[in-house]
Amino acid sequence: MNFHTCSPFFQSFPIHFINFNGEKLLLFKRYSMLGKLFPILFLAPLCFGKPFRVCKGDQLSATDVSEVDELYALVNQTRCTHVIGDIVINNLTDVTLPVEIYERIRKVFGSIIVMNNTRINSPIHFESLQIINATLLPAITVIHNNDVFVSVGRLFKKAMSNYRNRFKYAVLLNKNFILDTEQYNFWYLAGYPKAKFLTDSSFRVSVCDENLFKPVAGILGFLFVALIVAFSTVAFYDRKGIF
Repeated sequence: MNFHTCSPFFQSFPIHFINFNGEKLLLFKRYSMLGKLFPILFLAPLCFGKPFRVCKGDQLSATDVSEVDELYALVNQTRCTHVIGDIVINNLTDVTLPVEIYERIRKVFGSIIVMNNTRINSPIHFESLQIINATLLPAITVIHNNDVFVSVGRLFKKAMSNYRNRFKYAVLLNKNFILDTEQYNFWYLAGYPKAKFLTDSSFRVSVCDENLFKPVAGILGFLFVALIVAFSTVAFYDRKGIF
């Protein structure tokens, strides 16, 4: 579905203007405040004349090798920029995905889920992703994969989730590292101030060396206090006669 202009027709379009799975849409409306703001937030770009394409999550999903061919059929079509529903990559082995279909996605109203995959030869990269608004699951879930890489671009700025356990991201049981320092920073800042991770050892990040910085901070603090005491002594020394 491609939209390029703002018109009274689109302005008056009801919230159910896309025929998605009824239960999924109901959950979206019930658990997300964006349900109430849907017409404003979702149709506002039309008024600025910026083209975009709305896709359903299952159009960009593959849970079986047979569905990978359907993804390749999207390569020559206009790229999706806004996605309603979960993008699910699941139960794939020794495949190469047409990951270019994800390169223009800016907003996902659902979750990104990558689970139970082995040797996906093309890194799954969401270069233009800006916002994820998830409902019942973490914003990004990457669980039980081997030789699978998932990443976002520098534009990623907001991750929201109403997951009942309050985890923004779930990264578990992967046999290769998923998050390096740069990706961790992108994910963390997008979920700030509640960027809560459910994870095990799928991180490969550089942590500040506390053994170095704690003594340095202590020394600087001591010097600061010493300077204050010294200046106070000089300033008020032998001034009783003045008063």
